[in-house]
Amino acid sequence: MINITADSLARNDRVVIGSDELPYLVDEVMDMPHGRVRVTYSSGDVVEYPADAEIVIID
Repeated sequence: MINITADSLARNDRVVIGSDELPYLVDEVMDMPHGRVRVTYSSGDVVEYPADAEIVIID
């Protein structure tokens, strides 16, 4: 597992949301106003993060 910033996420990254959960597969990443990033996961969940938020992904 590695940490990256939310604005570095890319399609097919596997994001760890919680320590006891399976990773979520990134479907789409979209830049938003005010330094935010909207991430759509393959599950259909949509989450907005600050662009500089630390995100854990499976390498």
